[in-house]
Amino acid sequence: MELFKYYQNPSLLFEESQASVIIFQSEKYMPIFFMHIFDLLKRSNFSVKVIDIQSHENVWKSQLETSFLGFECLYWLGDVSILKTQQQHDIMKYIASYQGPHRLLLFCDNKIEFVKKHHMLVIKIQDKIFIDDSKKLLIKSKGKESFGFQIFLQQLYACKKSFSIDELCLLHKYQYLITSDNQEFYTTWIPRLIIPDTSLFLLSQLLFEKEASKFFILWLKMKPLYADMFWISFWSDQLYKSYFFIYFTNIGNYGALKQVSYGLSFVFMKQSYKQYQLDELIHFHTALYFVDTALKNGGHSYQIDQLFIDFFIGKFIN
Repeated sequence: MELFKYYQNPSLLFEESQASVIIFQSEKYMPIFFMHIFDLLKRSNFSVKVIDIQSHENVWKSQLETSFLGFECLYWLGDVSILKTQQQHDIMKYIASYQGPHRLLLFCDNKIEFVKKHHMLVIKIQDKIFIDDSKKLLIKSKGKESFGFQIFLQQLYACKKSFSIDELCLLHKYQYLITSDNQEFYTTWIPRLIIPDTSLFLLSQLLFEKEASKFFILWLKMKPLYADMFWISFWSDQLYKSYFFIYFTNIGNYGALKQVSYGLSFVFMKQSYKQYQLDELIHFHTALYFVDTALKNGGHSYQIDQLFIDFFIGKFIN
């Protein structure tokens, strides 16, 4: 994975490669990661200029094809994935033939297909980074500092099995501010900075198992850690996936079933789904939508709590 090599010293991208186009590709855009990369490039005296690829085509193409006194520039085209399909196609077609006079950097997600040419360097970024990969990515040396950071990573991965590159970039900044035995940081702040997989899986499992007492004990612990809009998004995603998991199971569409199952609790997928009618999940999701609207217009977060009470007493069942 090329990322290991370039994360600590991205200037190597230009010192070791003659590629005129450098493409970062992953499941989704990573703003913190790119802030880190551009900050390191700036420290190495590389100036990165931003190109607005949503502006008039002739304007940005003229910038990329014109060189002042023969100087080479680094141009950041941003996230191509946010463009409309035709615009994505046009950009990828353009860079497929671009060979200077400048260097181009851009991001595209895994859904965008393109043919790699000899003048293109593609850096694949994993969606999930496990502890062994984190050591390769972040640990610079074998000295005392490295030993302390290994302890730091062990503590982090005790909270969560894998991290995104953005989460690691964020957490890496904290490593230099704390001691390796600072338990307050790991017990108090880590849950606020990252989302423990096991806690969210368990929370979802308890809800769909309708274990009301256990659910509310865990819910009251976790709710203050994240904003109301996070919870609206999380529960909306859970209800959406649960609905289509049941629907695709009922019609035997196992290919689609696999696509929607990620993030659902294992107990739900194995057994609990059988006790649900699709209408109950539709009514729950509709109620969640109205709470979302109310919160955006000055409503109170207790309305989310009321949703769960209504769910447990069967209000959403016809």
